[in-house]
Amino acid sequence: MIYKKKATLFIFFTLFALLFTGRVLAGSVDSPTIVETGGGRSQEPGSRFFIKGLTPANTEVLVYIDGVFVDFAKTGSKETESDSFYYEHQAVLAEENEIKLIARDKTSLVLSPPVEIKYIIPPLPAPTLVGPETGKTVGEPKPYITGLVDNWSFAHIYIDGVYNGKTEIVSHESGTANFAYKPFLNLSVGKHKVWAVAEDELGRKSGNSNILEFIIEPPMPAPTLLSPVINTQTKFDQPFIVGLAKNDSLIEVFIDNSSVGRFAVENHPSGAANFAFKAPVLARGSHSVYTTAADSRGKVSKNSNIINFSARQTVISEGAREEKDGLVGEIKEPSGKAESDKALVISSSGDIEKDEEGTIEEAGEKDVFGAVDESRENQGKLSANLIVFIIFLLAIIGWIFWVNRELAKEQKENKENPEDPLFPGENNDSPDKEEENKLF
Repeated sequence: MIYKKKATLFIFFTLFALLFTGRVLAGSVDSPTIVETGGGRSQEPGSRFFIKGLTPANTEVLVYIDGVFVDFAKTGSKETESDSFYYEHQAVLAEENEIKLIARDKTSLVLSPPVEIKYIIPPLPAPTLVGPETGKTVGEPKPYITGLVDNWSFAHIYIDGVYNGKTEIVSHESGTANFAYKPFLNLSVGKHKVWAVAEDELGRKSGNSNILEFIIEPPMPAPTLLSPVINTQTKFDQPFIVGLAKNDSLIEVFIDNSSVGRFAVENHPSGAANFAFKAPVLARGSHSVYTTAADSRGKVSKNSNIINFSARQTVISEGAREEKDGLVGEIKEPSGKAESDKALVISSSGDIEKDEEGTIEEAGEKDVFGAVDESRENQGKLSANLIVFIIFLLAIIGWIFWVNRELAKEQKENKENPEDPLFPGENNDSPDKEEENKLF
């Protein structure tokens, strides 16, 4: 019985000692110490908050936001009584947040008392506009509007009090990013005002930025295009684009709505310079070309007139080719029927054209003797075949007359000598004689 009492007391004191030791250990873990808080240092979008500080050695730091555990802070051992920790929140925070930090011993898992702070996201700073400079004269009807804005935000642009558009979300490792915005429509000639408002991913907007005032000048005079030129210095698929423009102009050439080159004109004392630009190699077929002019400040003119042209090899007529070779006087055409019943006109260059009245004319000489058939042969002279045929026909006719003459002569002799057995006389009524008389 005594032993039972002693055993009971031993167990009781052991449990009490363990409980007391746990309380002592629980109270022995100190809370973390916050050194600095602020905006996100990461370049990842949505980074809005960081905490760095110190925690007892061999402990880890638990982070709670608005009562919800989110993650462990990163710790680094310095082999001292305290380790450093750092936490960066990647998700977007609300404007007001309650942050709680608790240290936990890595061995015993004993927790420290919590440390609580209230973090309020600072208001979004307004953008800072940089260009165009106030009072500056601008030649470009769509000038770039440049400025600075807080990291991971974008800028709304207002021109003359009217919303014009917004930039993309921008960021920079420094925490402040720059932006450039180009109006989507040409600004009218005259004075303009521009300002901006920033907005972040939370939808928070800043106040208005500084205001810039600038002036848009009248546009450059547009160039005047002439028909493309093909000469001995180029080929049919690389014509010269020629025209007139104001002195000191930078010309940009657009073929089929695509820019193919820029060049500066050579000034002329008259103030209007002519230019010639050799086009790149073009595909066969129809094309269009127009140009723009810009001055040294970037002021761009309106589009010039549009010229439509064809890139196809020039066909040299057969007559012109023979004339070049010294064979003037004979014109040949490919075989085939004429397109219509109209006659063809032979131009001075050897080209063959159709005359509206169906006559044949030659530039410089209106009279052309002899008909011209489909094979382009002159029919004013009889062909050798026709002459041979006529001679043959006359020979046959002459032979017929000669045969008739000989037969008539024989009949006459038969009448004079009726007893000739070879040529019976008049009184011979044989059938052969009747047939002979019928033939002649």
